[in-house]
Amino acid sequence: MTQADNDNTVKTGMVVGVFVTLVSFLVLYLLFPQYDAEVILVERFKLAIQCLVFPAAFFVITVVRIGMQRFGNSSDDPTKTVANSEAMAIDLRVLSNTHEQIVLFALNTLCLAMLLPFAFLSLLPVYSAVFVIGRVLFWAGYRYNVLWRAPGFAMNIIPAAAGLGYCCIVLVLGFIQSF
Repeated sequence: MTQADNDNTVKTGMVVGVFVTLVSFLVLYLLFPQYDAEVILVERFKLAIQCLVFPAAFFVITVVRIGMQRFGNSSDDPTKTVANSEAMAIDLRVLSNTHEQIVLFALNTLCLAMLLPFAFLSLLPVYSAVFVIGRVLFWAGYRYNVLWRAPGFAMNIIPAAAGLGYCCIVLVLGFIQSF
């Protein structure tokens, strides 16, 4: 395959990821229970922390998976052998990227819990579900064809960018209005 073919595969994957993200958010938002009254700050943070559980569980599963692959071979000393197989090398890359993504996810979730109008708080569990689905697709894409990790990546980065963008706008507008 040429570089142009690879670029098209990644672009197609990103478009698929954006589409799946939008559809997932819409469908899950309509299926999840909605908030019909304001929620106190403590309850908002409780919701945010609950939404962190399944993404953290995916992260722990990835760590345990790598740990299990290290047992009984030369990679048990990662200073000598980082990975003893291509599958383990992929899992290490997925773990590294998941570490980056989960930091964005956690900060974003906490900020959104504080700043979203109560009517949209049910977006937080939706975001959590989409994050986990995106991580699974990222890992599966990495295993199947490294270029097809793009849909899962899009399912994580698009909501992160949108959520953080929203939070930045709310904070800037609040700062401006305070004058």
